Amino acid sequence: MLGYTSLRFSFRHTAVRLGGSVRLGLLIGACWSAHADFLHAQQADSVPDSSGGSLRSGASMQEGGGPVSPDSADKIRANLRRPPAKHPPDTRDYVGLPLTIAMLPLRLLAGGIGLAAAGISQLLPEGEGPNIYDALVTWGLEPSIQSLGYNAGDGFQLRLTRFAPFFIEGAASIILSPGAAYGAFGLTSSDRATDVGAKFRRLTEANFWGIGIGSEELDKSNYEWEQVQLGGTWEARLSGRVRFNSAAGWEHNSTGPGQNDDLPDIRDTFDPDSLYGSEEELNFVVVGTRATVDFTYIESLQPRGVRFIGEAFFYGGTGATDSDFLRLQGEVQGYVPFNPRQAFALRALMETNPGWGRGVPFYYLAELGGSEDLRGFSTARFRDRDRLTWTVEWRYEAWRELQERSRAEWFVFWDSGTVTPSLGEISRFRNDWGFGLRFATQSGPGTHFFFAWGDEGFRFGFRFISDF
Repeated sequence: MLGYTSLRFSFRHTAVRLGGSVRLGLLIGACWSAHADFLHAQQADSVPDSSGGSLRSGASMQEGGGPVSPDSADKIRANLRRPPAKHPPDTRDYVGLPLTIAMLPLRLLAGGIGLAAAGISQLLPEGEGPNIYDALVTWGLEPSIQSLGYNAGDGFQLRLTRFAPFFIEGAASIILSPGAAYGAFGLTSSDRATDVGAKFRRLTEANFWGIGIGSEELDKSNYEWEQVQLGGTWEARLSGRVRFNSAAGWEHNSTGPGQNDDLPDIRDTFDPDSLYGSEEELNFVVVGTRATVDFTYIESLQPRGVRFIGEAFFYGGTGATDSDFLRLQGEVQGYVPFNPRQAFALRALMETNPGWGRGVPFYYLAELGGSEDLRGFSTARFRDRDRLTWTVEWRYEAWRELQERSRAEWFVFWDSGTVTPSLGEISRFRNDWGFGLRFATQSGPGTHFFFAWGDEGFRFGFRFISDF
């Protein structure tokens, strides 16, 4: 991509240089034409009228070329000075300025991204941009953008595979989840379908507002969550449309005071006895799978069709941990096109977490809010045992690359959702709406930026990766 930007940038400057002589010729011609018109005007000014005076060139000749009277000249001058007709105001006059103001941040953001890409491309030798990633991978270092896991957002990841089948990897959050990071090492298969190893994950500034859809914004507090995992993951593809991603292992969880000094610790805001896991170190055996049945396809850089995703994970307490729970989740994503430039995108998600013993630790409760669902609210703003949420988006293409490799689209969205002790006890939904800009490639939707409004105010956010 950087290489392409560099080539396009250089070609644009080449076009400017090649067109310089043409524009110089046009400029000389325009000046000569203006000089000829001036001489002609001077000759016309010297034509006397019937009374022996002289008239301006604009009123000196009739349509047939003869002289005009002073009265006719006055009428011509009046017509020339008459202001254009004022049309009655329409819808554009009323919404044009607000829309321009609303879109200004996105226009500035898109312009900044373009300037940054062009600037970076100028630092690279011509044509070598796309080879940087390939050179890193060939050497054995793979950079990527990855999810940091449950309640952690996206992060920049580096994976060292030079000593395959052994690997070492690490990742750190990118703005969205300050203090989120992990490190891992283990063994991997040649096709990357199986990984076995150990992982240490840490969230130093995780936020918590309480349990339930009615939790108060003023109760915002802070905690730290550390996790050690031992186990493996593997992927199985039954066909081009059916895929299973499974995992099994053991994990150790502990919490402590958060590192954000501007917020109180959760133990000072809430009764620790009401938040299972806030004081205890918990150990679980974990086993589960995520199944995807995908009937979507990309046509003209636009996703179409429907996708079903199901997830089931069992957490069994070990040692002194008196807790067992099951996480069940179902999701449907659909894309309904109007034409190659416009489409509706819809998503609905349902999650339930039945538990036994002391049940579900507070950091594993179903969460609502953030860059993936209720975008007008902070990440994990609402938590409880179960959740139900849906999203509707109208997407409209704003720009398409000439080579049909990528495009950008505006989108307008409405999110709605709730968390509840059980799906049979739903009492209230939270809603938001907004708009944004998404970049898509031949593999589907990707990085997107959005502005959202909910009943707790305005929020700006973005994601580098997206499966919707």
